[in-house]
Amino acid sequence: MTSSRSSTIEKQILIRAPRHRVWQALTNLEEFARWFQVRASGAFAPGVRLDMVSTHPLGNGAAFYIEVDTIQPETLFSWRWHPGSKPAGANYDAEPYTTVEFRLHDAEGGTLVTVTEWGFDRLSLERRAKAFADNTKGWEIQMAALGDYAGKSA
Repeated sequence: MTSSRSSTIEKQILIRAPRHRVWQALTNLEEFARWFQVRASGAFAPGVRLDMVSTHPLGNGAAFYIEVDTIQPETLFSWRWHPGSKPAGANYDAEPYTTVEFRLHDAEGGTLVTVTEWGFDRLSLERRAKAFADNTKGWEIQMAALGDYAGKSA
């Protein structure tokens, strides 16, 4: 992956839970919906589009979707989506996606989770900086939520 520092977000967290538990929290849609704070139905599978509605206080009611790319059990989970909030009247289908990738590794005391989101450099100039800033903060919040959820339920 070739990208500049301003087009890629990367966050890591050590979760005090075995890899299979963290994987379950990431890829079971019912569990994912709890910590990610969304309403959604269906199941994660490569090629599937899942419509979601945020229940998080910072994005309550915002509708969005993800398209699942890769599921390699207990190792890699990735999707594509349109980052950030949708401006009024915006046609998301005309805007490129970013890619979100979760990688899991065994670590002393638990599981090291790395989330990486890239592709911001393909977004329109009008959206790029805000989407990058919003998602940088958003991934800090979501990784902490995943850690709390998977760690407490281990």
